[in-house]
Parts: sequence; structure tokens; C-alpha cells
Amino acid sequence: MAEQQNPFSIKSKARFSLGAIALTLTLVLLNIAVYFYQIVFASPLDSRESNLILFGANIYQLSLTGDWWRYPISMMLHSNGMHLAFNCLALFVIGIGCERAYGKFKLLAIYIISGIGAALFSAYWQYYEISNSDLWTDSTVYITIGVGASGAIMGIAAASVIYLIKVVINKPNPHPVIQRRQKYQLYNLIAMIALTLINGLQSGVDNAAHVGGAIIGALISIAYILVPHKLRVANLCITVIAASLLTMMIYLYSFSTNKHLLEEREFIYQEVYTELADANQ
Repeated sequence: MAEQQNPFSIKSKARFSLGAIALTLTLVLLNIAVYFYQIVFASPLDSRESNLILFGANIYQLSLTGDWWRYPISMMLHSNGMHLAFNCLALFVIGIGCERAYGKFKLLAIYIISGIGAALFSAYWQYYEISNSDLWTDSTVYITIGVGASGAIMGIAAASVIYLIKVVINKPNPHPVIQRRQKYQLYNLIAMIALTLINGLQSGVDNAAHVGGAIIGALISIAYILVPHKLRVANLCITVIAASLLTMMIYLYSFSTNKHLLEEREFIYQEVYTELADANQ
């Protein structure tokens, strides 16, 4: 009887293959490279927040009024070295198993679509919350800066949970030790997602991006799992459909003509460009 392979396990007899984790490693290195570019070449101002706004952070007043490009860029930015380190560690640990389970193409699709979708969800959620509170009529402009790959990471974490649920329920391993290991991996991932969401309840954490990324990653992975592994055309169609739906949502919600939003957009850019002009004098 052929032994079932578990992509979330590292067997002692298995050879280390750099190619098997090439995409995960590339994504980690890309995040590190962008961070170093961010602090060395893209920080003309003394204020870290202003530099992030210039470079492409997700600010709902800007993202929802035409700056849709902030969604993909913000998922590659990080607020500081500790933020980068935690995200890269999580991406590396979770991404290895997810890459082996789904393959490089699906992992990349889940990562990108979840990350961009999480940024869009976060921007609209912030707008919805503030527009339905007393802060909306306040003369103060409240700016929340959203950066980081955590939305994309939550997407691949949710995808990993979906895969392990399928393995544990539909294809239980005949070996008790491996079966227990798979269950522990599933429980650990669920606990990690739950703790991340609980920790996100505190101020200063973009929990909307975490929720949005997890939901999107779970939905895409369910669609992939329902299609036989060898049907590459079907998998490509799923990816195109998911990307098209995301594009449609960006088009519908990222070009607001709300007067209040446009006034705050103008104010934010005016403040940043004034600071930039003063720095260049």
C-alpha cells in the first residue's frame, strides 16, 4: 500500500529540496528587500508615517478615492523591523507546507489575491466604521496606516487549514503517528489564526485585513480542492474568476466621489507634500 504524503510534515529520510520551498523563500526575500529599499531609498521625511503614505500605505481616504495601487504595494510594506520579522517568520513556516500542498501557482494566487483583497476589505471597513460614528462629523482628519503581509499570510494559513481538514476527514492516514501529527498541525494552525484575530482586537492592529485575508484564502482554497488536482485548466479558470471578482470589487469601491472623502484626501496629500517641500529646502 502506498504511503500517503503529508506536505506539512518533514520526514527524517526525506531529502531537503530548495526547489520545493522556492516560492515561499522568494516571497520572504521580496518582503525583506522591499523593506530595506523602503528605509534606505524611500524615506525622505523624518516622519515614518509620512514616508509610508508616500510609498504606498493603505489609507482608506486615499485608497477608496482612486489610489487602488495602494492595495498591492501596502502588502509588501512594513512599519518596522519587528513587524517584518514576525511576518517573514510566519510566512516561511506556513508557506512551506502550503506550497507543498497546493503547488507554486496556487500558493502565489492565494497569497496575492488574499493580500490585495484584505487591503481592500480593511480600507472599506475603516470607512464604514468611521462614517457611522461621531468621528465622521469631527473636523479632525483621522488617518489609519495599513501595511504588512499579514492579510496574505492569513490567506495561506486558512488555505492550509482547509487542506488539512480534507486530509484528516476524507483521507485519514493509516499510520496512527502520522495521523496524530496531521491533527496537531491542523489544531496548531487553527489556534494560530484564532490567537491572531484575538490579538487583533487591541488598538493599532489591522484586524479587518486579517479577517478579510482569511476569508478570501479559505474560499479560494475550497474551490481549488473541489477541482481534481490534474485539471490545470479548471484551476486556471478558478484563479481567473477569483482575480476578476477582486478586480470588479476594486472598481466598484475604490473610486468614490464622496465629498467628505475627497476633502480628506486633498488634506492628507497637501500635508505630506508640504512636509516633503520643507525637507527639500
